[in-house]
Amino acid sequence: MAKYFGTDGIRMRLVDLTPEFVAMVAHAVAAVALDGQSVKVVIGRDTRGSGAVIRDIFKDVLSVGGVVVIDAGILPTAALAFLVSDLSCHMGIMITASHNTAEWNGIKLFNKDGKKVMHKEIEAIEREMDRILNNQVQA
Repeated sequence: MAKYFGTDGIRMRLVDLTPEFVAMVAHAVAAVALDGQSVKVVIGRDTRGSGAVIRDIFKDVLSVGGVVVIDAGILPTAALAFLVSDLSCHMGIMITASHNTAEWNGIKLFNKDGKKVMHKEIEAIEREMDRILNNQVQA
């Protein structure tokens, strides 16, 4: 059972979706899903104002690891899923909380085929998030 990810990514109220939490997710994605590779990732978002901040955190974290980040801007989730394979990206990241109100936002991950990231990869990302949290607590 997933700890942070639901059936369609992470969705949280903005008070819980802090910059520190988003950075932790980005570091875990970089470590697990991208495996330290120099790859391309496309990021899209919906119209929520908080999306730009979340996008910037992902861009900053991933770019440090050599990932080429393509900012697709504001677009529907289906368009982002299409762009992942169309642009030959390793992953797509959609920043949206779908039908939830503006005090929510979320993060959806897509594989290189534009499909939702598999459960086993989500579990590995969550284990890495827990490892990061445990290291922060011990420091």
